[in-house]
Parts: sequence; C-alpha cells; structure tokens
Amino acid sequence: MKNLLISLMVLGIAACAWGNGVSLNSPGTRALSMAGAVISNVSDYSVAYWNPAGLMNTEGISASFFLTDIIPLASYEYELAGVKADSKVNHYLAPNAAFLWTCKLNNKLRMGLSAIVPAGLGTEWDGEDFVAFAGPPFLDPPANTISNPYAGSTFDWESKIGVYNFSLSTAYRFSDKFNAGGAFHLVYGIMTMKRGIDAVNLLTGSPGKDGMVDTQYNEESSGWGYGFGFGLQYMLDDAWTLGASIRTKMKVGFSGDAEFGSTKYSFDRDITWPLWYGGGLSFKPSEKLLLAAEAQYWKWSETEEYLIAEYETIGKDSLTLKWNDAVQIRLGAEYQALENLALRCGFYVDPAPGPNKTQTILIPNTDFLGFTIGAGYTMDRLSLDATVEYLKGNDRQIAESTIMPGVGMAGVHKLNIWAPSIAVTYKFR
Repeated sequence: MKNLLISLMVLGIAACAWGNGVSLNSPGTRALSMAGAVISNVSDYSVAYWNPAGLMNTEGISASFFLTDIIPLASYEYELAGVKADSKVNHYLAPNAAFLWTCKLNNKLRMGLSAIVPAGLGTEWDGEDFVAFAGPPFLDPPANTISNPYAGSTFDWESKIGVYNFSLSTAYRFSDKFNAGGAFHLVYGIMTMKRGIDAVNLLTGSPGKDGMVDTQYNEESSGWGYGFGFGLQYMLDDAWTLGASIRTKMKVGFSGDAEFGSTKYSFDRDITWPLWYGGGLSFKPSEKLLLAAEAQYWKWSETEEYLIAEYETIGKDSLTLKWNDAVQIRLGAEYQALENLALRCGFYVDPAPGPNKTQTILIPNTDFLGFTIGAGYTMDRLSLDATVEYLKGNDRQIAESTIMPGVGMAGVHKLNIWAPSIAVTYKFR
C-alpha cells in the first residue's frame, strides 16, 4: 500500500507556480483576447511583458488598470484508494496596473512603468475527500511507530500563488521599419500551501513528536527576484510585421514559515522562472483586419528539475519535478468592426511541462487548448477592454506503474480553467 502515498513532499507543493496550469498565459486584456499572439503587434500596457519594442506603438501618456479572474475547475479520482474529489470553485483575482509615457527628450525614445501579474492561481480541495491519505491504515507504518491517532482525520488541502512583476521598459526607433526595446523586471512572489502529511516524518525519516508527526502542514512564504527582457519589431511593409522577444531567467528567493501541526520551522527556497523567448508575425490583409501567428518557448528543463528547500534546524530536502521544455503555438485575430469597436479572438496549444511520473493534485499541470474571445471599445480618451479565456485540459490518466515513488500521484487528473478579464485605460494626452 505504500505506493498509494500522497505524492507531494513537504517542501515544494505550490512552489513551481509557473507551470502552465497556474500561470496567466496572456497578461494584458487585449493580449488575452488574442491568445497571447502579440509579440509582433503589442501596443498597450503589456509591452514590458511581451515585447518592450512595442512601446513605440503607444502614444502619449496613459494609465491602465485591469483585473483577471482565474477560475480553475479540477477533479481527481483514484479508484484503488476510494478517492473521488472535485476542487472547490474559487476565484483567484489578479489586479494589474500600468503607466506609460513618451520621453520628451527625444521623439524616438519612449519609456514605461508597469505592474502586472504574470502568474497567479491556486487550488483547494475538500479534506473529506482525502481521508484515505491521512495515514494508517493507508500507510504501512514502521514496526516501532505507534498507531497514528490522526488516521481517518480531515485536513486542509490548498495551494495559492501570486507573482507580481514590476517593470521599467524603454524602446528606441532606429528607423521607420525597425524598433528595439529592453525592460528591467523586479519580481515579488507570495505563496501559501496547506495539506496533510504522512504518519512518518518525510524530512527526518523518523516518527515526530511523541512518536507521531503532526499531520496538518501549513506553509506561507514570499520573496524577491529580478530579470531582463529584450525585444525587436521589424515592419517588412504596410501589411507584414515581424517580432521577437526574450526574457532571462528570474530567480526568486522565497522565505517563510512552515508548520507541522504545532511545530513551526523557518525555511528558504529558490524558485526560478525559466528562460523564455518567442517570435512570430502579424499580417494585415485589409485596413480593418489583423492576423497573428507566433511560437513561444519555455526552457523548463534548466530550472524545474528539482526544488530544494532548507528548513531551520532540520536541513535540506528536495522535490523532484523533472519538467521538460515546452513550445506554445498561438494564433490571434483582431477586427476593427467600427471606428471605436475592435473584436478579437484567439486559439493556442499549451503542452504540459510536467511528465506523468511527477504529476500531483496541488500543482495543476496538463496539456491545454486555449480559446479566447474579446472586444475593445474606445470613447475619446477612455478605453474599455473585456475578454474571456477558456482552457480545456486533456485528462491525465496515470497508472501506478508509471509514477515516481514518493513524488508522482497515480489516478485520473482533470483540469479546466475559465479566465474573464476587464481593463480600463485613460489617455491624459
């Protein structure tokens, strides 16, 4: 029965928050409505994230505020353990703000400040559905371990993540056809996690206090990191535009407290957002219609193979993820239906970076098909944008024989996500 162990080790859990199931794949309401296919045509407050060269497509001084609501719908079933659970329907709100202005020292130079949420989500489960994971008889205890008094108990199972990206960006127009830009990103991450843990202390391999380990685990942490971005845009002619963008790896140093029942430990953990780059093209077959196609590459294999945490007085422990690199294909369209009304839609393919052998319930991870639709309406200096994204996840049916012992979680994992978003932008001049 040991292979039925709940697979998340105590240290990592929601730490790899940039998996495709918990990231906002398209920050910016216009970008979201076009499935993120905006590297070659971005023209609003999300330029620092997608392509800082796009600052040259903005005009005047403007302030923007937008809000995205992420609604994950997950389920998990493991027949052998008698577990069949649906996640709670929660709303994870991601507020964003941006301020853009034109540098008056040179008509070819523009600058911008922005604060966006490129990653943020969570998942919460009803503890009643996971009584089988609370300890014996589910776990075969060592002979010298007293029977676990927590067996059959109900614990909290929840993970939350928020990543805030503060950016200073600049762009320069070298010619009528060629723009280049760069950005400095300051990243702040917060996360919490709650779960039940096994009857034997996973960190020490021995029984905990009074021969037992306190089986409710809670964690809260936060930290800072930084990175850089660079981008190019080249206008082949009035119809075709090429774009390319890259963001460096960004390491965030998290620090916080973890509670094993009534016992508290401080811990540190470094999480790295991987190298990302993408490129594509936009085509305007008419004055009113814009079409875009792009590919974006995430180099997960360099950053998310292991997650290591160092607990005060206990020492280090690691969680094996073995994530793979992933390429997203994105298609978007924008149609200027009226002088002040734009209609948008998009589609993208987003493969899961995590393999079956390390799949868990608190780190959503699956192959997605993304569908988006939205609109933008302009009234003099005020602009309103709204969109809805639906991520359809492929069911992951994971056999017991394929999981990594102590890490992976066999069973059927399902995940779909709704993400409505609304934005308000005001141009001062």
